[in-house]
Amino acid sequence: GVVVLAGLAWYLAVSPSQTERAETLVTVEDLTLDQLELERTIRGATLRGRVENGADAARLREMTITVRLFDCELETTSLEECAIIGESDAIARVDVPPGQLRGFSAHYIFPNLPPLVGVLRWDHRITTLRAT
Repeated sequence: GVVVLAGLAWYLAVSPSQTERAETLVTVEDLTLDQLELERTIRGATLRGRVENGADAARLREMTITVRLFDCELETTSLEECAIIGESDAIARVDVPPGQLRGFSAHYIFPNLPPLVGVLRWDHRITTLRAT
């Protein structure tokens, strides 16, 4: 019994958890986002678009996307020169089989946004993924 318990403890200690495996089945490089639109709402914003899953065998279940808002002097000002006025994360729950494309949306809350002085611009990045 002691040997079985020791073996089970060793297996649990060295094997990756189901969550860790789910986060590595699909990588950010496997995904293609397009037709992205950020629509302002009363409480924040909604990001809508399409995601294509280029993974060979894993099904994308959800992705966390960070959106940053910038106050830029001009539309052509580089983002590095703009003031960051808001940053928020949201989870887009999608079900995208390998090699397929689906629409998604994610809802953001941006508390305490200051009034714009220039032009509102934004960027995004995928921060976490879950797949099966």
